[in-house]
Amino acid sequence: MSNANLTARAYNLGRKVISSEYMPRDHVREFLRDVKPDEIVVELGSGNRRLTPEIINVDLFPFANVDFVAEAERTPIRSESVDHVVVDTILEHVPEPHKVVDEIFRILRPGGRVVCLVPFIFPYHAYPRHYFNMSRDGLEFLFRRFSRCTVETNMGPTTALVNLAAEYAGIALSENNRVLYSIGKGVTLMFLFVFKYLDALWARVPRSVNIASTLCATAEK
Repeated sequence: MSNANLTARAYNLGRKVISSEYMPRDHVREFLRDVKPDEIVVELGSGNRRLTPEIINVDLFPFANVDFVAEAERTPIRSESVDHVVVDTILEHVPEPHKVVDEIFRILRPGGRVVCLVPFIFPYHAYPRHYFNMSRDGLEFLFRRFSRCTVETNMGPTTALVNLAAEYAGIALSENNRVLYSIGKGVTLMFLFVFKYLDALWARVPRSVNIASTLCATAEK
């Protein structure tokens, strides 16, 4: 292996370890483990990833792994034709998230399920815009048409605190300089990132949803 490849791998590993985010439970992977071989799964806002070989990807942009280029609010998928839907941190980027939830309800068969991750205590991140963060109450309201909705912590309170501290340092040191902003965040994370692993203790505590970094809603039609 070349030195360039080793350097790239070390850099990517470092970015994963020295980051503000830690997910004690991968709710999406757990959700997909319950999918039967003959069931249809759709991910809305998939980007260029493909979670499983069989999943149908819908995204606004024509990435290589996208099967349908469409807005999440208006897909070309037939009504009541899908068994499971994955929505992974896209509702905050949609100006009318209730329309996405209505579309999920439309395409799901009766008894179909959706897993939805959203930020709660989380800094602004534009892709291309960041309209909303959502609490448990907000998620339960969005999925009120469904027969049931369970909201749990996805990334916990300590991740939220580390994220906010790094963002605060980046803003405080940078003014309008993007390089100084990145340096401020990076240096702060080097000192604080290890604390995020405390979320292994707190993420399963029910009240952690009150200051969780991201939340997971699982709903059934």
